[in-house]
Amino acid sequence: MKTILALLLLIPSLSWGLTFKNGKQEGSYQGIGWPTIEKHGLDAGKEWSQSVDTEFTRFGQSSHRFEFRALDCKGFDCGRGEYKGSFGRTEAYINTKETGENWYAWSFYIDDSELTYNTGTINKTKSLLEELDLALNEDDQKVDEEVNNHLIQFGQMKLAHENKVFSHCRENGSENVFILQYKKRNKGLAISRTHCTKETVVETHETALLIPENILFNQWHDIVVHANWGNEGFLKFYINGDLKYAEEGFITNQYSYKGKTYGPSFRYGIYHNNAPKSFNGKITAWYDGIARAKKCTDKNFSELLNNLGYSCDSLGDKDNQVINPYFMEVSDW
Repeated sequence: MKTILALLLLIPSLSWGLTFKNGKQEGSYQGIGWPTIEKHGLDAGKEWSQSVDTEFTRFGQSSHRFEFRALDCKGFDCGRGEYKGSFGRTEAYINTKETGENWYAWSFYIDDSELTYNTGTINKTKSLLEELDLALNEDDQKVDEEVNNHLIQFGQMKLAHENKVFSHCRENGSENVFILQYKKRNKGLAISRTHCTKETVVETHETALLIPENILFNQWHDIVVHANWGNEGFLKFYINGDLKYAEEGFITNQYSYKGKTYGPSFRYGIYHNNAPKSFNGKITAWYDGIARAKKCTDKNFSELLNNLGYSCDSLGDKDNQVINPYFMEVSDW
């Protein structure tokens, strides 16, 4: 019996034990092909923030559950914005330095049933004015704008210490990352990409929609990313098996800091900024099947895709609607 148990613990898809309990990390939460997944140092650290859910999963035995409530924050995040709690996160961090060509996968589920805002009399005012066919007053418009600009992130690749090497990037608010984000005004989950190279200050383009709002919430979505990091590479996003975003050329800077080479690291969970004071609800998200591989055909990675209902060969453009971003050079430095 002990021998069987030991063998089971060696199988990646079955080895995702209870890593988080009451917001505290206990042991090692292993994805497929990743090293240990850790809580971000600025995780709000509430008893509800992170846990492992053995009852609600995309497949397999467990998922990583995140719950973020209004005003949750810790340390540096609490001092940002117009009030304490306008910035905050519950987030996991995989401390890697990705280089070259890689494949990544994860699934997520977002519950928006309590993503609520306390707008007081404004909703009543809206209803009345709709009947009278009058314009909203300036205060009502301001609240609408604040809610529409409430930014919530559900995963990103981020380069450590890049702004210390390229100070002009920080000065112009640019980092070489991708961020999966939701804003009500964007009407869905979008990808945000910015460029900051050694030669130019900022190259950027508008946020591109990946999953429309009407199908974003309260169902599982599967993401597969095929990336070749570097000055001459590519970045491809498959959403539920369909190629939605493709970029070629400059993807990330290649650099070293204090004698160490850095590449992008993966973060996921729930992170928000510029939350209006009217935000009084919570956001819950589950992640499952967090994986990476050098090749799509690597055994554990390809088996994961099969479990999700895909294969390496089946990934592709299903609807002839691939986003090919255009990056406009702003200025030289």
